Amino acid sequence: MWMGFFAWYRGLAMGGALRVSQTQLLQPFLSILAAIPLLGEPLDAVTLGFAAAVVATVVVGKRLSQPPTSSPPTAAHPRSTTT
Repeated sequence: MWMGFFAWYRGLAMGGALRVSQTQLLQPFLSILAAIPLLGEPLDAVTLGFAAAVVATVVVGKRLSQPPTSSPPTAAHPRSTTT
């Protein structure tokens, strides 16, 4: 794990922290997939259901965090003043 951090930080330096750090969100899913052949863990419907729930939560959170798209603001009409 200690040596993996060297590759991780090098990748962050090469690709930019904002863009590359998003790949860390894949770590739980890759861990589940690696546990199947390496540890003989079963992949059942509950695991897939929770993985889908996590993805759905991230998608909903991402959509809610974006500002709504709206039409461009219209120019305000100058008020005419009467004296």
